[in-house]
Amino acid sequence: MHETGKVISVSGARAQVEMAAREACESCSAHGMCNWTGTTVRRILAVNRAGAGAGDVVELDIQPRSGLSSNLIVFGIPALGMLAGVLFGGLVFSDMWAGILGGAGLVLGVVVVKLIDISVNRSGRSLPVIVRRLSPEETKGDKRDQVAGDNPGSCGSN
Repeated sequence: MHETGKVISVSGARAQVEMAAREACESCSAHGMCNWTGTTVRRILAVNRAGAGAGDVVELDIQPRSGLSSNLIVFGIPALGMLAGVLFGGLVFSDMWAGILGGAGLVLGVVVVKLIDISVNRSGRSLPVIVRRLSPEETKGDKRDQVAGDNPGSCGSN
C-alpha cells in the first residue's frame, strides 16, 4: 500500500514522516487505538531509502499485514502474561497472589513488547519504506494526497 507524507526529520537511514489520516482509518475498527488523541495527523518512523530530507513530500510503501501482527504483539503478549499470572497465582496460591502475579505478568508482558519494539526499530523489519520523493507538480491539486503539514487539522479536505 502506498501513502504520501511529509518528512519532519531525518536521522541516519531513518526519517520521521507526518501523514494525514486516510479514509480507511475512519472505517477501521482499531481507529480509536491509533488515534486516541483525536488528531488528524499521524507520525511514523520510516526507512529512508530515497534519501529524502526534512520538508520533502514522499511516497511510502507500507505493508498492510504489519498492522495486524503489531496489534497482536502489543495487546496479546501483555494479556497472556497477565492471564498466566492470574492462573498460576490462583491455582498454586490464593486470590491475593493471583492478583499480584497477574499484575506482574502484565508488567513483564509490557517489558517484552518494549524489547521487541527496540529490536524491530534497530533492524528496520516491518517499518514503512520511503520509496521516492514527490515533485511539487505531483502533489498539487490532489486532495487525496494532501499531506498533514500542508493544512494542519484538515485531514486532506477543505
